[in-house]
Order: sequence, then structure tokens, then C-alpha cells
Amino acid sequence: MSLKWTAIILTIIGLSVLPGVYDIKGASQSDIYLSPEYIPQGGLGLIRVKVNAGDRPHVTWMKRTVFLVPNDEETDWYGFIGADLRAKPGNYPLRVIFMSSGRITEVPITITKKDYGVRRLTLPKKMVDLDADTLRRVKKESQEMKALWEALPTEPLWRGPFLRPIPGDVAGPFGRRSVINDQPRAPHSGVDLRGERGTPIEAMNNGRVALTGDHFFTGLTVVVDHGGGIQSMFFHLDEIMVQPGQLYGTTINL
Repeated sequence: MSLKWTAIILTIIGLSVLPGVYDIKGASQSDIYLSPEYIPQGGLGLIRVKVNAGDRPHVTWMKRTVFLVPNDEETDWYGFIGADLRAKPGNYPLRVIFMSSGRITEVPITITKKDYGVRRLTLPKKMVDLDADTLRRVKKESQEMKALWEALPTEPLWRGPFLRPIPGDVAGPFGRRSVINDQPRAPHSGVDLRGERGTPIEAMNNGRVALTGDHFFTGLTVVVDHGGGIQSMFFHLDEIMVQPGQLYGTTINL
């Protein structure tokens, strides 16, 4: 797909580099690590669990399974955990079961408060106060997206770092609260990257195209399922060059 301009959302957003790796306080034998040390509201962390050869960890956090991928030796397992923008700051236990021994370890993960600021936008009235036909369309498209988010996660397809899809500057940062035509709206849950029309968008990691479409609010839209509960979403595209169900790797353009 080529670019007009794009807003990119990664549900449990993947980062190409996470600074620092920290022992989680209370973790037995220093076998559980988190990067960064704390997770802000709307942020994420990379979990690494070290195991003996032949063992496998099962990890849950905030009542959800954390899907993991191993290194080649299957001695280090990696997965992402994410904090909702509205998550209450505090400590939340990460539970790790080491399957071969049955050992269970619980360690606290700290969510910290973060203020992403406010953006004020003025849009045409028809984009804010929707007529009946447009409202029906928006609800239908919203249900399509919701079905993707609520589907049971598949096995992880992603491997290694997540790549930046285009080199452009950030035009709209994640997390800012929005006031549109003086009406408070939901915070910005994506990242707007600046780019020239026709710029190809690189795949962020291995995945499967889960949805393509032309939506009212997001324009030409592509959703990619990377497995393990991680999806990347590309909005306001100039052209779509992939089909639902298509598998690809990080060397293939969308």
C-alpha cells in the first residue's frame, strides 16, 4: 500500500528497541526481566523469561495470557505486555508458571501515571455531527474492528524487533487527549507518521492481513495480525496492495 499519510496503531504496540533490561524485584533466581523498568499508562513492556532447556513458561498479567516466542535454544522467552491509557496507576502481579517443574512465581509490574497532553482540532461539522446514514456506517465499521480485537489470539507469528514502517517524522503522537470542535473526545490511540504520497509502507513484522477496507474515519485501512494478541493498523492510505488472509514477512512491502 502506498502512502497519502498514515496513522499507525499497534495494539500492544511493538517497539524496535526497548532501553535497558531490568530484573523484576521479587523474581526468583533473576529469571524474569522487564524492559523498561516501569510501564506508563498507554505504554508497554517487553518481558523476558529465562528457563532451563526443555522447560516452557506460561505467563498471565491483568487476567490475560501473555503470548511468548522463544529464542533458537528455547531458553529465553519474550512477550509484550501493555497498559491501557485508562489503567489505574499501581502494582499489578505478573504470574509465571514454569511448566516442567510446576513452580509459580508472582512479581509486581508497576503502572505509572502519564499525561500525554491535549490537542485541539477543528473539523467540518459533517465529520463531527453525523447524519443517520453515516452513523449506521460508522457503527458497522466499528463492529468490524471490535470483532478483530475480541477474537481469540493466534500463535505468535512475529520474530525479533518490530520495524518502523516508514522513515517519516511523527506528526501526531500517541496518547494526546482530543478536543474536536470544542467537544472532548477519546485520546489519540495511534501514531501519525509524515510521508510523501506513494511512499511504500514496510511490514512491521511477520503477520497475516486480517482486514482491508475504506472506513469513514480512517479512510483506506489495513489491519495486520502478528499473532499473540498483537495487531498493527494502518490508516489514511493512498492505495491498498494486499488482500485479507495474505501472509508476509518483514522484507515484503504492504
